[in-house]
Order: sequence, then structure tokens, then C-alpha cells
Amino acid sequence: MTQRRKFVSTLVAVAGTMAFAGAYAQSWPTKPIRIVVPFSAGGPADSLARFLANKMTADLGQIIIDNKAGAGGTVGSGEVIRSNDGHTLLFSSTGALVITPNLMSNLSYNPDRDLVAVGQAVNTPSAIVVSSKSPFNSLADLVNYAKANPGKLDFGSAGTGTTTQLGAELLKKEAKISMTHIPYRGAAPAITDLIGGQVQLMVADVPAVVSYVKGGQFKALAVASTIRSDALPDVPTTAEVKLPGVVSGTWYGIMAPAKTPPEVIAKVNAALNKALQHPDTIAYFKAQGMQSAGGSAEDFGKFIKAEATKWVSLSKEAGIKLE
Repeated sequence: MTQRRKFVSTLVAVAGTMAFAGAYAQSWPTKPIRIVVPFSAGGPADSLARFLANKMTADLGQIIIDNKAGAGGTVGSGEVIRSNDGHTLLFSSTGALVITPNLMSNLSYNPDRDLVAVGQAVNTPSAIVVSSKSPFNSLADLVNYAKANPGKLDFGSAGTGTTTQLGAELLKKEAKISMTHIPYRGAAPAITDLIGGQVQLMVADVPAVVSYVKGGQFKALAVASTIRSDALPDVPTTAEVKLPGVVSGTWYGIMAPAKTPPEVIAKVNAALNKALQHPDTIAYFKAQGMQSAGGSAEDFGKFIKAEATKWVSLSKEAGIKLE
């Protein structure tokens, strides 16, 4: 075969592949979409995934939420990566996508290589909270005490390597203070002990603590964000109290297996962005203290890489390891 014929054959093959991909994207989905949530049913990720899936069905057809909890979200992530039906997606968060995978030494997959970003749903900022009985009425009060009494403040978290620990570790770093970490098996027991005074503070997502703040059991000293929370409008941001580097919380988004066609990713991304603009979604996020994200798949991918760099670096500085 001459070089010219080889070139023409290659062009025909490429054109055929592109035509097939375009036709596939137009007809996709051809069956119900399965979105794996790598956490237990009833939790914040599950509730958010179900809410958004309900809004996205108008554009994508039937969506089934499948909870696959375990190992900090890596069980569900691994299942999505191994899927080959072309209709399985992942709805996950900060910890499961960028923190836990980078702290585990025996992970069977590489999230950077095996998953591709589809779209970011929300950012959920953290609030720095203390008991209503605490003598601290501002973040400055807490920081000044911690500087005068190194190591005497205990902070509770939902467990080692969680965003609740890392948010407090970031506060320690930026404020140049020393505090002792008390890990719990989940946020609920940590919140109980904060109410009871066994620990002195917690850095937790706004939706997890807003009812306690409004109910008078907690005082919110600051929201770890650059903008105030709609759920706690009277609480200053860390930027306002001169700690702009303390930005923490949990974000959620949709991922897909790495070999997913770009046309399919674009289709899901468009459906997600449309769902985020729905009046019901806007009202839901405002009540929960969530910040709508949206945007392109490419922007979400860049954001994930930046977040991984930030939190993995902090984890190493703090000596955090997961077995």
C-alpha cells in the first residue's frame, strides 16, 4: 500500500470513529444511568445526589442511585472504575476523591488516571464552632487563648484524615497555634462531645452544625470561606477575621470512568448545570448553607488537582497516615 493510500485509509478510519462517537453521544443513554455514591444511604452525599438526580432526569432519563460505602469512599470509586457498561457514574466528595486515595498505601487504582471529572455540584464551607458554654465569642478569642496555652485546646473530628480534621489542621497552620486532635468514629459522637465539653472546638461543614448553632447549643466563630454562608449570614468569614488562608469544607461532584467519551461527559455536565440553576435547587442550597458550583468539566478537573495538592501537602505536614 502506498503512503497516500495509508493516509487516506487513516483519515477514513478516524472519520468513522468520530461519526460513531457522535452518534453514540446523541443516542446515549440507552438504559438507566447508575450513579454510585460511595457512602451510606441517608448521609449528606446521598441526599444531595438523590436531589440532583431527580432534577437531571428531565434531560438524561432514569437515574438510579446506588450506595457502595466502605474504606473512606474507595470501595464505591473502585466499582465505578471497573464498570464497563458506559452508564455508571460516581458522585463523590473531597475526602473520597483527593484525600483518602492519597493517604492510602494499598489502593488498587489511581484516581488521577482512572477517573475523569464531569462537573462540580456544590461547595459546602466549614464552620468553626464551640459550645455555647465556651468562653470564646470570636475566633480571635480562641486563637489568643491557644497561643497563650499551647496544646490545651482539644478539637474533635469525624476521624483521622477527614475534612473535619484537615480543616482544624489548616487553622492550626495559618493561625500558628497548637491544638490536640481527638478523632471520633463519625461526626455525630464528636458533636455530642463538643456539646458536653469533652472537646473545645470542631471545624465541620455548615449543614452538619447549623441546627445546633440556631438551636443555641453551639456558637459559630467563623465560616472557613471567602464569602458568608446564607445559612449563617451573621457569622464572619475567616477572610474577614484576618485568616484568609483558612478555607475548608467539602465539595461534591460527578466523575466518570476515564475512557468515557467526551460527548457523554459534556451531556451529563450540561444536565448538571441545568439542574443547579433550577429554583428548587437554589432554595435547597441556600437553606443548607451550600454554595452552588457548576462550570465545565475541564474547570472541575483543574480544581480537583489544586485541591489534591493543597490537602495532601497539609496531611504530610501534619503527619496524617491511613492504614
